[in-house]
Amino acid sequence: MTRHTAWLRMQAAGVQLVNWFGVACELHRDWRNDIEGLGTLFSNHLPNYRNLMTSYFTITKK
Repeated sequence: MTRHTAWLRMQAAGVQLVNWFGVACELHRDWRNDIEGLGTLFSNHLPNYRNLMTSYFTITKK
């Protein structure tokens, strides 16, 4: 309850709440320079992302 209340106070003050995935994408900015690095980080921590990439590579044979 305390955490949720803190989020509501931050949001009321104009903070845009995002999760770590959104922050990583914002910090990375340009995927053309390092597709492998951030993609590997995501696939190590997000099983659904790993499944998506496995499916993509299977279809495109890369």
